[in-house]
Amino acid sequence: MESKSHVRGKKRKMRLHLVRNREAIQRKVKQLKRLIPRGHEMENAETLYQKTANYISLLQWQVSVLENVTALYAARIPKQSSLSPTKDTK
Repeated sequence: MESKSHVRGKKRKMRLHLVRNREAIQRKVKQLKRLIPRGHEMENAETLYQKTANYISLLQWQVSVLENVTALYAARIPKQSSLSPTKDTK
């Protein structure tokens, strides 16, 4: 059987763990709010997570558009070797 002081020690450690875990989550939510446009205005975590998912989708779409534009311009620009002057070996 465990002594009362040992049980109190376990409970104290558990409370300390929960407090630290809560603080870590709060820090991460605060960081997330800084990354998401208008995130600082969101009080509800569920709303913040939904806006985060939407923002990630938007960023993925923007990357896709930029990749397509880059590919389009790359296809229109002549190869470097065709631009370089040819040497006359005669």
